[in-house]
Amino acid sequence: MQSDAVITPPPEEKEPLTRLSPQTIRRIAVKHRVEIALITILGSIAAYGIVRMMPNVYKAETLILVESQKIPEKLVSSTVNSELQDRLATISQQVLSSTRLGDVITKLNLYQDDRKSSTQEEIIERMRKDINIKLERGWTRNQPGAFRISYMGSNPETVAAVVNQLGSFFIEENLRSRELQASGTSEFLTSQLQESKKSLDALEAKVAQYKSAHNMELPEQQNSLLSGIGGMQVQLQGNQDALLRAQQNKTMLESSLAAAQSAEAVLRHAIQQSTTPITITRADGTVVSSPASAPPSKDLEDLRQRLATLKVRFTDTHPDVVTTQATINALEARDRQQRQLAAASAALPVNSGRTTTEEVTRQASPELTRALLGEQERIANLKAQVSSSVREIEVRSADRQKLLGDMNGYQARVERLPIREQEMAGLLRDYQIAKGNYESILKKSYDADMASDMEKRQKAERFTVMDPPRVPEKPAKPNRRVLIPLGCMIALGCGLTFAFVRALSANVILGEWELPEDVVVLGRVPVITSQSENIV
Repeated sequence: MQSDAVITPPPEEKEPLTRLSPQTIRRIAVKHRVEIALITILGSIAAYGIVRMMPNVYKAETLILVESQKIPEKLVSSTVNSELQDRLATISQQVLSSTRLGDVITKLNLYQDDRKSSTQEEIIERMRKDINIKLERGWTRNQPGAFRISYMGSNPETVAAVVNQLGSFFIEENLRSRELQASGTSEFLTSQLQESKKSLDALEAKVAQYKSAHNMELPEQQNSLLSGIGGMQVQLQGNQDALLRAQQNKTMLESSLAAAQSAEAVLRHAIQQSTTPITITRADGTVVSSPASAPPSKDLEDLRQRLATLKVRFTDTHPDVVTTQATINALEARDRQQRQLAAASAALPVNSGRTTTEEVTRQASPELTRALLGEQERIANLKAQVSSSVREIEVRSADRQKLLGDMNGYQARVERLPIREQEMAGLLRDYQIAKGNYESILKKSYDADMASDMEKRQKAERFTVMDPPRVPEKPAKPNRRVLIPLGCMIALGCGLTFAFVRALSANVILGEWELPEDVVVLGRVPVITSQSENIV
């Protein structure tokens, strides 16, 4: 017969807890107090000996102040605008170069012992590690206003001398670098100014050549051209009026000349008739006269009609009126003389057929002669005036043609103004750009020269020693007051560590507090001390 059986697993063995509780730590410390004390004492003695044997390291430092520019920046702007951190990093690289540090090591005889076993590069690298540069922030804008240079070594006088030397290097290198940068900027701007001036001169020559080649066709001369055209129009109108007056005067002079020539012909004819001798024949007792005794009624009538016409056109004082009137008076006087001569000839005695020609000729009218001479003189004057009028007309016509040609030329120039304006705009645009560039570089060059001079006179930003290095009286390293207690604490820690490691490696329960919570304590065994322990 089978029966149901329940198999129960055996209870799991619970491992003791190994966590460190305060009671466990106290129990371990009490149980291994002898080992802990021994290790602590031995470790403290060793730490004390090691700390006391460590060499003294002295530290010297100097504070270098960054002085701002003494001249207001509104008046002179510095050409060195880099940040202090950047410049200080650059100067540090130059000061801490192998050449500089090697010279300092040789000059001050540093690292005597190390130089026997180390290379020059290793000595220089060690010196770089012993040098420290620290920026000091200012009160405003959190900008660096100073920096510290420190150096650590075994000799207090030597470290002070090294710091002093390094501070001098920083000050000198800052002045040199700023001066070189300012001078470089000034030289660069000077060279750029020369190049800009050459370009500007070339464009100025090009503009001047263009203006010379296209004079009186430039856009700025438009008002002058229009004014010239207006002036020539006025001159042309005046010339036209003068030409018309000259032509009218010529016509009038020609008319007067024709009248004078007609009057001269009449006077010549009248004088010729009046001076023809009268022949008297006494054969039959009658008197026979020549044709000169007949009055020239037709000439007088023509002259009188002409005089009436002239008086309609001119006044009584006009030369033509005066001359015609004088001619008429002379002809009338001649007629009267001829009538008187004819009457006198009838009363002459007969002298065997002689004529009285000589006597009649002496009695010719002098008024006709004066009138003829006046007409001849007037004809000569009129011919001269006509010639003058002809020359004036020719001159006026030539001036008119010249004015028309000049006006056409000016008009053509005005029509070419848009083309010249476009061409000139291109030239002036390049010229204005070059001029503006030249003026800008010129101003910058002047500013750079002043900034360079300011750097040379040390009126710009510079480094000054605010706190010179002093010979240290006590070493900066090692700090024995801290290291000896620290060594003792390390020794104590080593003893505790030894005790804990030993206690934990034994894998024993140091007290009931290490048991699990569900474990029941049945009893406690008292501490049994032996007699030997009591004796001790």
